Order: sequence, then C-alpha cells, then structure tokens
Amino acid sequence: MWNRERNWEPLWSDVRMAAEEVEAELSGAVPTLIGQPRAHFLGAIVLERLPPAPGRILAMNVIDGQQRLTTLQVLLAACWAAAKTHAADNAEALLKLFLHNTEQLVHPNHPYERYKVWPSLPDRDAFKRIFISELPLFRADEHGLVTARRYFDDEVRAWLADCPKPVDRADALVIALRERLGFVEIQLEGQDDAQVIFETLNDRGTRLRASDLVKNTLFRLAEQQGQDVTTLHEEFWAPFEAPWWAEEVTTGRFKRARIDLLLSYWLSIQIGQEVPIERLFADFRRWQNSTNALAVDVLIDLAHHGRAMRHLEGLAGVDPTGQLLQVLDMLKTTTPVPILLHLRARDGVPREQREIAARAIESLIVRRFVCGLTTKDYNRLFLSVLQTIRQAEDVGVGELLRDQLARQTAESRYWPNDSDFIGGLLQDNLYRTLRGPRLRVLLAGLESQLRGDKSEQPFSPAQAANLSVEHLLPQEWAQHYPLPANLPEEQAKGSRAAALHQLGNLTLTTKKLNSSISNGPWAQKRAELNKYGVLLLNSATVLQPYETMPAEVAQRWSEGWTEEQIGMRTCILIKFALKNWPRPD
Repeated sequence: MWNRERNWEPLWSDVRMAAEEVEAELSGAVPTLIGQPRAHFLGAIVLERLPPAPGRILAMNVIDGQQRLTTLQVLLAACWAAAKTHAADNAEALLKLFLHNTEQLVHPNHPYERYKVWPSLPDRDAFKRIFISELPLFRADEHGLVTARRYFDDEVRAWLADCPKPVDRADALVIALRERLGFVEIQLEGQDDAQVIFETLNDRGTRLRASDLVKNTLFRLAEQQGQDVTTLHEEFWAPFEAPWWAEEVTTGRFKRARIDLLLSYWLSIQIGQEVPIERLFADFRRWQNSTNALAVDVLIDLAHHGRAMRHLEGLAGVDPTGQLLQVLDMLKTTTPVPILLHLRARDGVPREQREIAARAIESLIVRRFVCGLTTKDYNRLFLSVLQTIRQAEDVGVGELLRDQLARQTAESRYWPNDSDFIGGLLQDNLYRTLRGPRLRVLLAGLESQLRGDKSEQPFSPAQAANLSVEHLLPQEWAQHYPLPANLPEEQAKGSRAAALHQLGNLTLTTKKLNSSISNGPWAQKRAELNKYGVLLLNSATVLQPYETMPAEVAQRWSEGWTEEQIGMRTCILIKFALKNWPRPD
C-alpha cells in the first residue's frame, strides 16, 4: 500500500488543486479556457485485456498501476462519504458510479464484479471495508487501505467544510475527478513484454516485482480454471507474503527479493535455461503457454520449492550443502543453486546423495579458481547437468552429477585433476592470484579439513569471511627476517620473493591480531599466535611441527620462519586440500 508522505498527500494535493481550479472557473473568479482545461497527470498504467466471457463485465488485468488505481478508489470512497455527510446528493450519486458497476450487469456468481477495481487476494477484505460511509473506531493493527481511507476522510471533509457552500464545492470536486485528472493508458498486445514495460514506467508507484506479475497471472488463471482462489492463496501463496521472502539478498552485483530468486530458480529447473530476473515474467508466460499447466499444480510446486529454499538457507555451514551455499555467497555466485534447490525439493533423494553432489560442485569450483580457470560457462554447465539429473533415480542422483562433472573436457567446464590442482597450489604468487574471498574460501576449507568431522568445534566458510589473511613471513620482512646467509644475496632475494606469497606462508587471523603482529619479529608473532590463535592452520602447522615431519626438522620447526618452513607447510596444506576437494579418477 502506498504511504502518506510520498503518495497519499501528493495525490490529494493534485485532486484538490484541480477541484479548486474548477470551483474558481464556475464562480467566475477566473476565466474558463474553453477546450484547454489544465490536466493533472497521475502517471501511466499498463493494462492487459482479458478474454471476454459470456455474461461477464469486460475486464482488464492491471500489469502496472495497481497501487495507484487502488489508492484512487480509496480517495473516491472518501469523497463519496464526505459528499453524503454534506447532503451533496448529485455529487454522491456520481461518485458512486466511479466506485461500482451497474448492479444489473454483475454476474450473480461473481459478485466482486460490482467493484470498478478488484485488488489482489490479501487486500480484498480490507478493500471492501473502505466502501462504508462511516469507518469503525481506529485499531492499531488495521490494514493500510483503511488507514488511507481515514487520511482522505479527514482531508476531504475538512476541505468541503472550509467554504460557505460545501455542496457546490462537492460538485466541483466531481467535475475535477471526471475531467481534469488523467492517466496514460497502455494496453498490451499478445507480443508485448509486460515486465519490461512495468519496470520502465514506474512513477510515484511502489515498484512491482516480477513475482507480483507471476502471482497475478497464476491467480487469474486459477479463477478461469474454476479454482477457489481464496483457498489456493491461503494454502500456497500466503507463506510467500512473510517479510522473509521480501528481503533483498545480494546475488552477484545486484540485490534481489528472495521470492523473485525462488521463482527464477524454479523456472530455470523447469525449462533448463537461465532465467534472469529481468526476463522472469516473460519467460514464465512463455513456459505456461507452452505447457498449459494448471495454476493449482504450479502453486503447489512453488510452495514445495519455497519450503525447500527455506530449508537450504537454514542449513549450518558444517552440512556439505550449507557449506557450499556459504562458499557461493562469499564468491558472489548463484549458478549452482537451482541444482541444490532441485535436490532438496526431491523428497526421495537420500541425504548422502545430496552431500556427494554438494562436495563435487564445491570441488570443481575451488579447483578451477585455484588453477586460474574461467567461470564464464558455469550457467550452461550447471543447467545442463541439472537437466540430466532430473531424469535420474533418487538413489544415485548425486553420483550421476559428480560423474557427469568429471567427464567434462571443454576448457570452460573441465574439473582439474590432482596434478593440475597441485600445480595451482604450488604457484609462487597464490596470494596475489586469488586474494579476497577466493583465498578465504581456500584457507577456510583447509582449516575445516584439519579439524576433521569429529571436531567439537567445526569450521565453516562463513567464519572466515571476517578474518584477515596474514603473511607469516611478513611482506615487510627486511627489519626482522634476514636473508639466508648461505646463498648469494640476489639468489636469496629471489628465493624470498618466491616464498612470500606461497600457500605455506598464508594463514587466517582476526583483524586485530593481524594488525598487532603483521610486521613484527617471529618470536613476538609466535607468542601472540600461541596466546590468541585458535585455528589449527596456526597451532597444527605453524606453532608445532606436523606429525609426519622428520625428527631433525621437528626439533627446530618453530625456532624461526623461513623459506624452508614455508615450502614444507605448503606441501602439508596441499595434502589437506586434495582431501578436502577430491575429484574422482
């Protein structure tokens, strides 16, 4: 519902101004400009003609302008009630024509057709209440439509009373409403893209989401198919009107309402193609027209996928699917989400099959970014896999997905093997190659693998989002970390530069700990990590030797931090990376 400051007040201001101009012209205070009355423009509305039905009033589906038309009806109801209060009989009768269709034309099985405008399901009960002349006492939880009616009541009645002849002023108000207010009306043809048009033309209105258009289409279709739309709404759509579904979440570079994302994912599952939010309604209509699906079946399936999506968002980071979702969130990508939603919505899929699928997808993504491979074909890759697994038996669907990913040979889809992955992890410039979220995802996965699945405190990717990546041998090393004395200076500098950004020199710390130890001497850094660090990345591979190290190395492991320790720790972490992100042979 529109709000007072942004919408109700400007609307009443326009109407009042137009009425006062008419009033001045009728009184002779200003000359009437014959044929050139000033028009007050209320914006654009987009309408779609509905198929005519025998004995029914011709109807239009409002694609854009629903809030505007509904609020205008509330204002007209307030004007009608005020005219009735002041015994302005002519104005009252004309205003009633603005609100209701002729009673004899209304089909007995469709009594709502008496209203000129009929809103969406959640607003209908409140909408019917605005057509009584005197509203009941105020309630704190009353609907926004009733609150708007109270506002317009106060304004219109005060305005009519503020003149010697309220009846004449009411007549001028009716003339203004009939002749001085205007919309731009756009009627869509069959080939027109309703979503593009409504996104372009929003003016003062509350911007419709793509899901609003889908919802309106579904319930209009349900009504045409003889369904009880009120029951359908309460059972299957009302849960989507909870605030959680309207919350905007970041996907890539944009923020989208969850309900729009759900519909986009769901439709991608149906058609096997990416469905951008910008094309959601057009693609939905095209799919619906091609399948002739019953509205009730679509609503049931959407509600089921909605419950699946809420389940996915509630998964902990220690669950393989929850862990993958956290990784995707850190990487700002959603391309595999339709697969995860589809697997969750299939009630017969065993848990271990969902876990196999999630681990395979995460492994492919991590191995590819470590190896510096592109993400540009992920949409088509995951959608093609999705279409394959839709036809698979529940009991082997995760294994099928994993094996199909492993069979990809195109460079843009290839799942790097162990040799490739090791090569990527061994690169000297890993810190600068990955940086940011990718590096945190990598280090978080290593921490999780170090802890194992029996740990009392498992580690998830989201926990790494607020940690800093720290160089154990600092980037500003000259003051406290002398070069090896057994090498020529240039060779030693080259070796130091090569080791500085290697995997074995990188860890995670809190931001405060990072700033306190960043460029300090090793003895201080080791003491601070020992005092405040809780990650096994530090305690198990930095502060103490790893269990498989030779005794002579273990004895002097933490005495200093040099190229030797960096190289050995790189090899240790690679071992855990291969275990955490496996790939089938």
